[in-house]
Amino acid sequence: MSEYLKCYKVKLHVLSPVHIGSGTKIGKKEYIYMPWNHQVIIPDIQKMYAELQKKHLEKEFETYMLDTRTKGLALGKWLSTHKFQSKDYDKWTLYQMDAGEAFANRESAPPKEIDTFVKDAYGMPYVPGSSIKGMIRTALISWEIQRNPEKYEKIRQVIMQKSGERANRKQCLLRETKELEKEILYTLNRCEKSAGNAVNDNLSGLHVGDSEPISLEQLTLSQKIDYSLDYKEKPLPLLREALIPGTEICFEISIDSTICPYDMDDIIEALNCFQKICYQYFYSRFRRGTTKENIVWIGGGCGFLSKTIVYSLLGKDAVRVVDNIYKNTLGPNYMKHKHSKDISLRLAPHVCKCTKYQGKLYDMGMAQIVEYEKI
Repeated sequence: MSEYLKCYKVKLHVLSPVHIGSGTKIGKKEYIYMPWNHQVIIPDIQKMYAELQKKHLEKEFETYMLDTRTKGLALGKWLSTHKFQSKDYDKWTLYQMDAGEAFANRESAPPKEIDTFVKDAYGMPYVPGSSIKGMIRTALISWEIQRNPEKYEKIRQVIMQKSGERANRKQCLLRETKELEKEILYTLNRCEKSAGNAVNDNLSGLHVGDSEPISLEQLTLSQKIDYSLDYKEKPLPLLREALIPGTEICFEISIDSTICPYDMDDIIEALNCFQKICYQYFYSRFRRGTTKENIVWIGGGCGFLSKTIVYSLLGKDAVRVVDNIYKNTLGPNYMKHKHSKDISLRLAPHVCKCTKYQGKLYDMGMAQIVEYEKI
């Protein structure tokens, strides 16, 4: 292998439920909750429908699916009223998983949609390389800012000023953050006419492969929980398929040193720098998070802080900027979600995104690099 190309095998150990969304939802009437063993079955709807046809129940099933008045009736209950038993489900099962804390009220719990975990062509969960690279990218930008704060003071002032301008959520500070990203990462000079062209991105020399397939047995259902500064839990009607704590995620990283100026030691240092900022300005306020090293935050539900460099750039001034962003992008939801309290609390956002697994409260999306070796 060429001396300039460095390849590594990396292993992540999942410390809290991790959700990487596929963009697909399982409807409220498209899964079967079994309270007797606390499992959820995801059925093959076509196979199930074929069985219903054999019993001449197709019209009743279609009525059930289309009737909004029966939205509180779970599929499992509907099947049991038509004399189906758990042994019948085996013929239709695509996969099943532990229900986690999603149905704490057992049979009285209303059905909810499920956000599915991304899966490969064989139906196996995996973590896309793009999710991991996005996390590394955020950490490297944060690290560069921390190493050279004076260099980015001008754009810091611009962001503080522009944050007060009204904009939609996707466009808010988009130009300013892009300029910051270009200044830090677009250093290759491949296209001199346009320095902001993506061909100049030095992280084009960093390739992160998709993870190895992960067993379906490592999935659980995680319910979103907002955790407040007064240590109160607020469960929300949002369910996600998530990897359970203890899962191992294995993938490969290759670095072309003629393009990318960072090596694995730099990446680890950047991740640790970013983690310290997350803990200092956010998680420590809730007495949550961790001070461990080699921590990464991946996937959905981690919250605002894990996806942004605003606290790295602005420090304690970030609260006012984030409050301005919410004020100018959320409309009526700014007051509905009580963001008006952020300034007085000196914390924005003012809730921590959590979930429960086996009775224990976890922060969403935390994993740790436990091994990386050159190959």
